[in-house]
Amino acid sequence: MTHEQWSDSELDARVLRELSRLPGLAPSRGFEDRVMARVVLPKPAAVVLLRRAGAWIVQPRRAVALAAAYALCVVVTVALGAPWVAAHGTVIGGAVAWVAGRVRAWLDATALAVAAWAVRSGLAAAVRAAAGTGGRLWAEVATLALAYAAGGFGMHVLLKAPRRSDANLARSL
Repeated sequence: MTHEQWSDSELDARVLRELSRLPGLAPSRGFEDRVMARVVLPKPAAVVLLRRAGAWIVQPRRAVALAAAYALCVVVTVALGAPWVAAHGTVIGGAVAWVAGRVRAWLDATALAVAAWAVRSGLAAAVRAAAGTGGRLWAEVATLALAYAAGGFGMHVLLKAPRRSDANLARSL
């Protein structure tokens, strides 16, 4: 043991030097894979029920029973619903026509408002000036198509699923 006094920077350097000499304590190769192989994730209840129902339905006698029950439900529904629809057909037709008229009127008003805004804002004049003819039009369409394709390719690159090599790279950092 020495009684010499070290400055803060000398002490920090010595501690770092001694720490760097310590052996690395890292898990062996394949440790992560062995641990993850032992992990069992619980299945969600909905998935378990769906698989059980699928296994139940696949059995031939149950599949026939299920098809017969479905056909019976359809027959009962049509037998009870058809007379009601026939009795109230004119009212249903009038309601559908009224709703269609209201939707058509709303679409007309919206289209008129958008057209008025396009004229007031100068968008219509800008589109008319930008739209070319002949070769210029084809060049604009080709540029737009290339920009769209580049955007799609960029989204493909950004949203691709990570691969095993990507995971190894992240682990080494």
